[in-house]
Amino acid sequence: MSLLTYSSLLFSTNIATALYKQYYLYALFFLGLTITSVIVHNYKTGLNLLLDKIFILAIVLYGAYLLIQKWRQDPTKYTEFAFIVSTFILTIYLYIFGYFTNTYCYHPDKAIGTAYHSILHLISSIGHHSIIFL
Repeated sequence: MSLLTYSSLLFSTNIATALYKQYYLYALFFLGLTITSVIVHNYKTGLNLLLDKIFILAIVLYGAYLLIQKWRQDPTKYTEFAFIVSTFILTIYLYIFGYFTNTYCYHPDKAIGTAYHSILHLISSIGHHSIIFL
């Protein structure tokens, strides 16, 4: 298995955490992402990529929704909210900025791109764990 396959399995920890904290929809989205991410990183097709992007979008939107709800309940946790937002920004930076500049996740050296993409998996997993436990 490739490094990207292993790092995709990090999302299974988000499933467990979401189930533990009774965020069942979040757990379902992460189950879908874990499956599609493992598949995409081993067998890329247009449909696999589309499904993967749908689960990514669902998780980002639901995570943002939960974060806003938690901010409304307790807006005094500035450090925690700043940390979570920074994980979102860093993930976007590594992926989108990397795409436009042919760096980070899209580095011409496949090993470097894979390493950054794996780090992206780790950062996003940590960010969503932080939302769940906030």
